[in-house]
Amino acid sequence: MIRTLVVASLVLAGCSPAATPAPANSPTAPSDGYAAGACARLIGAMARKEPSPADDLGTATRAVSSTDPGIQEAGKQLASAAKEAGDLWVQNDPTVDKEPAYRRLADAQQGLLAACTKVFGEPPWAFVKQQPTPTPSR
Repeated sequence: MIRTLVVASLVLAGCSPAATPAPANSPTAPSDGYAAGACARLIGAMARKEPSPADDLGTATRAVSSTDPGIQEAGKQLASAAKEAGDLWVQNDPTVDKEPAYRRLADAQQGLLAACTKVFGEPPWAFVKQQPTPTPSR
């Protein structure tokens, strides 16, 4: 009887909800909402073609909260670049060349775009309402 209970518990442990695979992404409602939100915000930021470190920091925050390690890492890179560019933006020192910081910000955006593409495929993505084609913006 005890052996039967042990075997039954081992079999049931393999069938627990934690062992079941996650549902596949729907083209309109991805299972990782943070990743989808970060990718959607990124598309909007890249379409504007104007540097906005504050917006990029919001995008990075969503990306870092994602469950995808690639999007998390790209979000960390974007957060770092957005902070650097934001600090220069706030200082508003006319003697400081902001272009290198904005170039790093654009490179970090491209890194997040690559991570988003790896997860969701090539844009346009069905979960993004308006989808201009992203191009290097800075």
